[in-house]
Amino acid sequence: MALTTYELARIMEQLEESPEKVMYGKLLSELGNQSEERIRSAAKQLPLHTLKDIVYQFQRVIESRKGEQVDLLAQELVKDGISVEDLKAYMNK
Repeated sequence: MALTTYELARIMEQLEESPEKVMYGKLLSELGNQSEERIRSAAKQLPLHTLKDIVYQFQRVIESRKGEQVDLLAQELVKDGISVEDLKAYMNK
């Protein structure tokens, strides 16, 4: 069964490593490597509603990925021989 271009595009969009997602990831990574001035200059070129939506989407991703950072910190602490109890005792000082 042959897929139409539209069907193939829909399947590719659903894949985690689709060309579009890879391209957007590279674009965002490159944007993150720019100076504050260049980022602000680029942001000023967007309509305000678009800019607000982008910020909202980034905030949602940040919230969903907070657990990743906590897990990494926990792994580092365990590797350094610090237990959860040690950390709680330190925080309660």
